[in-house]
Amino acid sequence: MLIVIKDANGNAIVPGANDKVRARIGRRDGTSVLTVDSDAATANGSSFIKGASNTLRLDASDLDFEPGTYTMFIDYFDNADAREWKNVDRQVFHLEADCSS
Repeated sequence: MLIVIKDANGNAIVPGANDKVRARIGRRDGTSVLTVDSDAATANGSSFIKGASNTLRLDASDLDFEPGTYTMFIDYFDNADAREWKNVDRQVFHLEADCSS
């Protein structure tokens, strides 16, 4: 999944070497079931590669939580600006049950 981070004027932001990006999938109450960030891939291989084309890759092994509707937050850590995480996007994430068997 390609993620474009934009500033208030609609200009694309390219994260720098010391900046970070992450995706958090969770419930409305704030409970996260999966967090993937640009520091390192998960043990199963999900990763968030930052750059001109921020790319989120989710491995099926990391999606072993209960099927349903979740919220996916995209957060940005601008190392030069207050050194804190900022939520830059929120999307609906729907995990369907495996019907292949």
